[in-house]
Amino acid sequence: MNLRVQIIDDDVRIAEIHRQYVEKTEGFEVVGIANTLEDAQSQLDVLEPDLLLLDIFFPEGNGLDFLKKARLHNKQVDVIPITAAKEVHLFNEALHGGVFDYILKPVVFSRFQATLERYRQTKNQLSSIDQLDQSEVDRALHTVRSGDLHELTELPKGIDRLTLEKVQQVFGSSQDSRLTSEEVASHIGASRTTVRRYLEYLVSQIILDVDVSYGGVGRPERRYFRKQPYSQ
Repeated sequence: MNLRVQIIDDDVRIAEIHRQYVEKTEGFEVVGIANTLEDAQSQLDVLEPDLLLLDIFFPEGNGLDFLKKARLHNKQVDVIPITAAKEVHLFNEALHGGVFDYILKPVVFSRFQATLERYRQTKNQLSSIDQLDQSEVDRALHTVRSGDLHELTELPKGIDRLTLEKVQQVFGSSQDSRLTSEEVASHIGASRTTVRRYLEYLVSQIILDVDVSYGGVGRPERRYFRKQPYSQ
């Protein structure tokens, strides 16, 4: 059975892009699109989705206030903000509201899809067990330690384990390497498009991080680097 998604965004065009992204991801279906918070509330009450893709900034209010209201009314729905809001206090507020992830606009499809795949895996994992052990908790909270590719037991469609390991090996054990997708592609002999998909997947799994540079002429440049390992 597909997981039911409600999209809440005041920009009609962006909402449509996100609808297309959801429908390109196996195991999901869009059951509602709301462009105002009022419509979003009405749809939420009737449609009872599994997942909300929620913008934060609306002309009439704040998406995080909408989330608080939903929690106060005991709405059992998962939430992923998709927003241009880069303020740390808004990110912290979203975390306190119990969001599954936090995606910044403009959305990269590979990052979007990897998050939905991880969400589906988490739902499937939790529905198949009665009690947790620590490894299952870690997977559910996507706290895979940097470098622990063996913990990624279920890979999404289009991600091959051997290629994934080759991509990660390019970064070695140092955080100093900040590489573009073109540079990684040249190291492993794959196309930039393929490598970009793997890099964004590793970002979604909290194994790599990414900086965006706006210097120079042309599109912003994304440089990838290893996350700081968790201390024990």
